[in-house]
Amino acid sequence: MNSRLATDREHLTSKVYATDGPLRVRTRTHELYTRPPIDFFAWVLDHISWRGDEVVLDIGCGAGAYVERVCTRLEGDGYLLSADLSMGMLRDVAKSFAGSVVLLNTDAVDLPLPDRCCDVVLANHMLYHVPQIERAIAEARRVLRPGGRLLAATNGRRAMQSFADEIEAACRVLGCEIEIPDSPVRVRFNLQNGRQLVGSIFSQVEMDQLESALVFPAAEPAVAFINSMRHLYASVLPDSVTWDMMLQQVGRQIQAVVAERGEYRVPKTSGVFLATRAD
Repeated sequence: MNSRLATDREHLTSKVYATDGPLRVRTRTHELYTRPPIDFFAWVLDHISWRGDEVVLDIGCGAGAYVERVCTRLEGDGYLLSADLSMGMLRDVAKSFAGSVVLLNTDAVDLPLPDRCCDVVLANHMLYHVPQIERAIAEARRVLRPGGRLLAATNGRRAMQSFADEIEAACRVLGCEIEIPDSPVRVRFNLQNGRQLVGSIFSQVEMDQLESALVFPAAEPAVAFINSMRHLYASVLPDSVTWDMMLQQVGRQIQAVVAERGEYRVPKTSGVFLATRAD
């Protein structure tokens, strides 16, 4: 798995996040199949006691998963800046939330904002894509007012490992032995190393963790989730195994588990770092 591609701007903006399609598949899958059921985005935001007049910056806003939930917490003078490196993502946010947010096409490591202008900065499930993670965290701190909060959500390093295991098993059935290395997305910023990274910039850092699982009653939604991550896994397949061949075999494997157990379960650990600017 090419670690460079995890942070390559051109690859991320023109392929991985050119549109919100694959990301919406993953977001919708988590919404429908997480057990116990939880609105993860609301859970993240509820770590703050909202006044309603906050200036909020959502860095790496993607498909706008936090837009509606932030806006319901704001009133009066509060407003939301939704920022992303991908113009494709921002166009999709503009279609879905016209008039609700201010859109900003920018890089997390060089925010075009003055010092101390925001009350809350969101950097959720995106810091692992930034080449200079600590610089992005420092930029978040720079634009926060004293007492302002950074929320940085991410996953545990082994979250949803079952999907990679299924791909390896499918390739064995198809006659090829492969070993999928840890994704750079898992390695670069996760619940295990995030406190150290955030703590290198902020003196006050807390972490809250959430244990859950994706529980599928059939193979199709699980296969669709894997297909949405083609950008991560396609490059590790041997030449003799096409993506479609692998997906079909994975579908057979998962359906066999569903037939035997009544469900297919994928454990996941996620969480959020809450950092406060003290001065």
